[in-house]
Amino acid sequence: MPPFRGIKYREGLNQMELKKFIDKEQMSRAAAAYTADLIRSNAIAGKVFTLALSGGSSPVRFYELLAEEAIDWDMVKVFLVDERKVQADHKHSNFRMIKESLLSKIDIPDTNIFSLKTEIKSVSECAAEYEERIRKVFGDKYPVFDLIVLGVGPDGHTASLFPGKSHSLEQDGVFISTIAPTQFDVAERLSMTLPLINSADRRIFIISGTGKGGIIQRVLDQDSSIPAGMVNSDSSIFVDSLSFASP
Repeated sequence: MPPFRGIKYREGLNQMELKKFIDKEQMSRAAAAYTADLIRSNAIAGKVFTLALSGGSSPVRFYELLAEEAIDWDMVKVFLVDERKVQADHKHSNFRMIKESLLSKIDIPDTNIFSLKTEIKSVSECAAEYEERIRKVFGDKYPVFDLIVLGVGPDGHTASLFPGKSHSLEQDGVFISTIAPTQFDVAERLSMTLPLINSADRRIFIISGTGKGGIIQRVLDQDSSIPAGMVNSDSSIFVDSLSFASP
């Protein structure tokens, strides 16, 4: 295994790019710089950048550091990769975390923030409403995000796509309702579909925390029994050394 120096390497043309760092701070700074560079390049070309963010604990520091970057947020539209069917201020809300760590710290127009209307009673109607707004932004073309930020759970789920669920193979929709396994705090979920995730220009995983080395290897091996292993291999994984430590 290469040393943790933040230097990317590949072990094959079809394997994801693994970027390993000595700690979470270095990893988060690198991810923030990477994302900011992409946004600035789009802005120079006069293009609006479409950014989809995930929840969880791993990307919090990344979002905080991204807020410190010199970015014209008028040129960025922010979406959610997935959400729990809870109110926006709920402790388990992905939007609450993203707002606290990033959105509340930057000067971005409210019209550029696309949160889910989780107050809609039906989870399927909520997903359909969000899909409609996504499609409206992208017009007649299939939605292709500039960057989608992903995480991975110990069971191999990514977004709110879980192992053993048929929704991982959803082809028609771009945003769907899902049900999390019983070990998770909130069962009702809303999520981007795998085809939408795989159609993005770029995808990055942000992974931190002990005992994740095994699941990271399964992602690298493109293990199709887990949703994270089915993500387009033309993606990058930002990871810290702690992820390969025993829990």
